[in-house]
Amino acid sequence: MAEIIIDEKKCNGCGACVDACPGDVYELRENKAVVVNPDACHHCHTCEEVCEQDACHIVEEE
Repeated sequence: MAEIIIDEKKCNGCGACVDACPGDVYELRENKAVVVNPDACHHCHTCEEVCEQDACHIVEEE
């Protein structure tokens, strides 16, 4: 299991994470990315890689 964190202060609503995520974990709401389906996360970290604002983070839980 992982915790998915979106830093709302850094997120500019570009939608890169929404488009890149293979699990459809994110949606844009009010010009911000929000986690809507955390159980679908593949833990691939693609969202982190495409986020130019460094707003998306997946924290792996032990």
